[in-house]
Parts: sequence; structure tokens; C-alpha cells
Amino acid sequence: MSAPAMIGGLVFALPLAVLPMNELQALNRELGYLCRNPPREALTVCRIHARLVRSF
Repeated sequence: MSAPAMIGGLVFALPLAVLPMNELQALNRELGYLCRNPPREALTVCRIHARLVRSF
């Protein structure tokens, strides 16, 4: 399993109330930067990120 997938799995396993909003915003921003021109290994993470962004 890739590091981004493991991080994503960890983040979504925690209740949102446990995570500080500024950290979620920083994660969203960094995923946005990564997913503008993602390496092949990050495509799944970027698809998940896009679905989450659209759901909010």
C-alpha cells in the first residue's frame, strides 16, 4: 500500500471532530497541489480527494 493511501485511510478512520480543522485544511491544500499533476502512484488518492471535495 502506498504512503498516501495509508495516510488517507488513517484520516478517514478518525471522526472529523477529533481532527483539527486547520490540519484538515492543510491536508486538503496539499492534496490539491499533488493532484494537479499527480504521479501514477497517487491517482487513486487524487480520485478519492476529488470525490470528497465534490461532496462538500
